[in-house]
Amino acid sequence: MAPRLARYPSEAAEGLAAELSACGFVRQLKPFQLRNLAKLMLLPHGADFSVPGAGKTTVALANFALQRARGEVDRLLVIGPIAAFDAWKTDSVDCLADNPKITVHTGPGSVIPIATDLLLTNYHRVAGDYERIREFVDSARTQVILDEAHRVKRGAGRVHGRAVLDLAYAARRRDILTGTPAPQGAGDLIALMRFLYPGQDRSILPPDVYNDSMGRDPKVVRRTSEAIRRYFVRSPKSALDIPDPKWEIVARPMSPIQHEIYAALVGRYRGGFGLSKDSKREFKKLGRVVMYLLEAATNPSLIVAGSDRADEEGFEHPPLELAGNEPLSRLLRNYNQYEYPWKYEYVKHAVHEAAARGEKILVWSTFVRNLKTLARELAQFNPAVVHGGVPPQDSAPPGAVTREAEFERFRNDASCSVLLANPAAAGEGVSLHHWCHHAIYLDRTFNAGHFLQSQDRIHRLGLRREIETRFTVLISEETVDAVVDDRLKDKVKALALLMDDPGLVRVALPESDENHDAPPAEEDDEAAILSHLGFA
Repeated sequence: MAPRLARYPSEAAEGLAAELSACGFVRQLKPFQLRNLAKLMLLPHGADFSVPGAGKTTVALANFALQRARGEVDRLLVIGPIAAFDAWKTDSVDCLADNPKITVHTGPGSVIPIATDLLLTNYHRVAGDYERIREFVDSARTQVILDEAHRVKRGAGRVHGRAVLDLAYAARRRDILTGTPAPQGAGDLIALMRFLYPGQDRSILPPDVYNDSMGRDPKVVRRTSEAIRRYFVRSPKSALDIPDPKWEIVARPMSPIQHEIYAALVGRYRGGFGLSKDSKREFKKLGRVVMYLLEAATNPSLIVAGSDRADEEGFEHPPLELAGNEPLSRLLRNYNQYEYPWKYEYVKHAVHEAAARGEKILVWSTFVRNLKTLARELAQFNPAVVHGGVPPQDSAPPGAVTREAEFERFRNDASCSVLLANPAAAGEGVSLHHWCHHAIYLDRTFNAGHFLQSQDRIHRLGLRREIETRFTVLISEETVDAVVDDRLKDKVKALALLMDDPGLVRVALPESDENHDAPPAEEDDEAAILSHLGFA
């Protein structure tokens, strides 16, 4: 049964501090973390929607320690991204005095010892080895935590979402952690509520949430915010006592040949969408077109190479097919001979200057080919590189370079001045704020979750007050870059409204926007792209 609105006296948080100490929890929680824990302990199942970098892992471990001491649960299953495993392992050892037995589930065939206190796995591995994970949850009183829970927002429509939702019925207690619970709109909350309170989501959420076109309507967002408030805690960035970051938008025109290539690309697809509006919206190649436009706005050479096999799922696309005599083919043949991408030049200059000062820079790009090219261009700065083709330690073949090794090299090797990464592989569960204070976005996509999560790799709890964190966004003028920028602003504003966190707009967007109540754009991402291609 879903709980009534949880109410708790302020002294409840103080009492929990003593109880935590008595049950062997050795880390001292911040006041805002204790307040969150106090509310979560009054809920049968709860959600921590605190901003990334607020210490949600620590609060979740405190929750588990108390639940276990009170005899409610025996062990813990954490389902989350592989990049977050190190944080769970390190924090468990640092927080729990009894040296918990930690097991990492690597998929079918992996051994799960009976004495396991904490089992770590990811969403795909649960789907691929569901019966074994279900047996682990069934065989003892198990608390199940979804870390970066927004990954199951598609719910039963995806294999791993279906497996996780099925697993909910076997858990003694369920909790979810994510700083970006609804990056696309209120509809993203449906799967999260179905996990927390199976079969009860329609009694919790407003009916309009189930209408895809209403997910970012301000009235629906406000009603949803009121409906879910009793089920979650959230600490905003202001609670972390860290300075706001400094944003810089660098918008420049493309050089002549790049501009011609981009215009020819738009012209090609403007003709290809000569359909009724409804039909155009269903045109299956639109996602591929977005990939080509994003590539052309950064480095046109990428569009004839196609996606890299290490690119994120959903970003796969073939090389652009060209007839030998068409203008676009001629322009692309000449591009590398006469021009160099201005964004690459900007990054090279920034890294060179940072290295001269003994500083480090983080460069984000969606496309693995960008990362590989920049790795060659910046070889003198000994770059660390993390993307989908760099395996995590627990699944790497002997002798392979791993993500963990690259992060460690970036942190501690003075000769490594730059980390080249994509948000899909490095945007969650990684802390870099003690070593790096400047991130550059070579490109961005419509994924607001990736954008928000990536910021918090270097802007999070524990950052010293005197440190200035800088974010630089590179935008090629009059391109899809500007379309993406507008759509991300809309999504961040909608999430701020949903979470009742107007400060999110201030710290997470490049521009100040005092009109927090302004309705998000009615167009969705697809419509925005069609408009960019010339369709009203």
